[in-house]
Amino acid sequence: MSIVIFGAGGLGREVLATLTLTGHKVRAFVVEPGYAAEPIHGVPVFDDIEPWLAESDVSFVLAVGDCPSRARIARMLHGKHFTTLMHPSVAKGQHVKIGAGAVFLGPASMTTDIEIGKHALINPGCVISHDCRIGDFVNLGPGVSLAGWVTVEEGADLGVGAVVAPRCRIGAGAIVGAGAVVIRDVEPGATVVGVPARPIVRREASRDTL
Repeated sequence: MSIVIFGAGGLGREVLATLTLTGHKVRAFVVEPGYAAEPIHGVPVFDDIEPWLAESDVSFVLAVGDCPSRARIARMLHGKHFTTLMHPSVAKGQHVKIGAGAVFLGPASMTTDIEIGKHALINPGCVISHDCRIGDFVNLGPGVSLAGWVTVEEGADLGVGAVVAPRCRIGAGAIVGAGAVVIRDVEPGATVVGVPARPIVRREASRDTL
């Protein structure tokens, strides 16, 4: 089965490199309408997904970093086959469950009793400890470290080098800033930054008084 990569930016090139390294045949990149580009390392780029939907021997890999966009594209491709991609340098322990379409881009470590959701994106240098639960469409940026018993809910996005302490829960759609250290639960949809990580407080613009 040949591969079509959805997305042709920097992440798309990283996915292509990993697919090539693992012996997969990549037929094309596909992008949103109006964003066609020149071939990338000899692989053509198309802005029309329809011809590929009709083919039965094609599997897709989503190379889109934005979590909501990845979820939207997965819904658009509902019923199609997705390749689960794992770089050869990944250290994977026993009793690890990985959902369809998950992507591991470089050296990463998983120990035991771990669940990784569909279309999760695990970047190089991530450490995922025992009993972690990673939801669908989660993004773990380069160098993220999760201690034991951490839960990261659907669509959460953890920035470069973020650290999460044991038994913390990152709520659905939450954003954890680069380098943040999470020592308590993060509410769904919240954005937290700093050491220790705290929610960003949005202040209303002050009004002049007469």
